[in-house]
Amino acid sequence: MAAVVATLLVAAGCGDVEVKSNGDKTAEKSPTPTPAEVDTSAGEGDWLLGISSAGGADAETTVHHYVTYNPSTGQATARKIPGVKAAGSRPEQAALLVSADRNWAIPDNEISRAEERSGRLKVYSLTDDTTTVVDIRDRTGEDDVRPIGWAFDPTRADTLRVVDTKNRVWAVDVAGGQARQEPTLAKGPWFFSNGFNPNTGIPWMESITDERTKPSGNGAAFKSPVTREGGTVLADGSAGLSELPASPCRLGAGYTDDNGVTWAFCADQPTVTTYYLPEGGEEWTAYGKPSTAVAPVASGFPLVLPPAE
Repeated sequence: MAAVVATLLVAAGCGDVEVKSNGDKTAEKSPTPTPAEVDTSAGEGDWLLGISSAGGADAETTVHHYVTYNPSTGQATARKIPGVKAAGSRPEQAALLVSADRNWAIPDNEISRAEERSGRLKVYSLTDDTTTVVDIRDRTGEDDVRPIGWAFDPTRADTLRVVDTKNRVWAVDVAGGQARQEPTLAKGPWFFSNGFNPNTGIPWMESITDERTKPSGNGAAFKSPVTREGGTVLADGSAGLSELPASPCRLGAGYTDDNGVTWAFCADQPTVTTYYLPEGGEEWTAYGKPSTAVAPVASGFPLVLPPAE
C-alpha cells in the first residue's frame, strides 16, 4: 500500500510531464537554439544604421543621420547629412544612398537644380566631417552633361551611377578618374523618375501611361527583399520585419545575416540598443552595450547594413 501511495504522489508532482501515444506528434517542435549555439560574431563589427528625421518649419525636409555602431562595445559615431525637401528617394532605395564600402553618402537620388546646372555633385564622407565634389563634366569630358539622378553601385566600392537629361548613364568613382559611359536608358514613351533597382543600382524608366517599367520588375512591381552582404535589410515597417515575432522596439530596423540570425536595432532613445533572434526563434535576446547618445528624434529607420566584408 505504501508503495502505491508513493507512486501516486510522484505522478501528481510531475505536472509538466505529458503522456502521449507514439503516434502523437502535435506537441513536437524544433527546439529554439540557446544563446551559446547562436553565431553572434557579427555583433563584434561596425554596423551602419541609417536613421531619418523630419526637419524644417513644415516638417517636409528629410534629414538622414548615419550611425556607425559596434554593438559589442557600445562605441558609436554619427554623421548628419543636409536635409532634402520633398525627397525623391523611394524607401527601398535607402541602401543606394550609401557607398558599398560604407565611406560615402549622398542626400537623395534626385539631384538638386543647382547641381544640375553646375554639374558639380557634393558627396559626404561617413568617416569624418569632410565632403568631396565630383565634377561630372570634367570627369566625362562632356560640357553638356546635366545630371538629374544618381545612386551608388552596391557592388563597387565607391562607384556612383549618374543619369543626365539625355538619358545617358555614367559610372564614376568618388576617389577620382574618368567617368565610364554605360548603356543609355530606353527611348520612346518612357520617363526617368529617379528610380534605381535597390539590389543592382541600375536605373530604370517608367511608362508614361501605366506602372510598367523598363527594365521590368521595378517600381510598384519590385517585391524582392533588399539584400546586402548575403543577407536581407529589414527597414522599419517592412513586410519581412513584421513577419517576425513582435519587435522589442517602438521604432527599429533589422538585418537577417547569412547565418539566419536577425539583428534588430532600436532607435527609441538617443542611445541605440541591439537584440538578436536566431532562425526559427520566438524571443529576442538583448545583445552587447547601448550606444552613446547619437540617435536623433527619429521619424524613420530605413537602413541597417552589416559590417563591411
